[in-house]
Amino acid sequence: MTAKDIMSTDITVIRPMEKVTTAEMMMIKKNIGGLPVVSDKEKLIGILTQRDIQLSRSIIGTEAFHVDDLYSKNPVKAEINENLPSIIKKMNENNIERIPIVNGNDHVVGIVVTKDIIKALGDYFQKA
Repeated sequence: MTAKDIMSTDITVIRPMEKVTTAEMMMIKKNIGGLPVVSDKEKLIGILTQRDIQLSRSIIGTEAFHVDDLYSKNPVKAEINENLPSIIKKMNENNIERIPIVNGNDHVVGIVVTKDIIKALGDYFQKA
């Protein structure tokens, strides 16, 4: 089983110069906890999570901030053909709940979140 088999392909991305409030509204509307951050050339450059926003808001507020001020750079990512054990290991070792899936050009083609892994394992064990 690979990332391609379990990833969500209905992904929403954001650019660094968007306002944090815009990112937050996108997450609320899509019921998601994070957004891959992409460059003008569509390459993955980071990830912004609800946690990033909540932590910054509790310290300094976010109304005037842009995504560029808060997102995590050099995100952990997986390739589209990467196997499930490798993805689980990356997520576990980095204590993350989502991992962007990229193609050979570092363009985001999907995302795997914890619930995708749980569903895939549940399906696997039901067949066993």
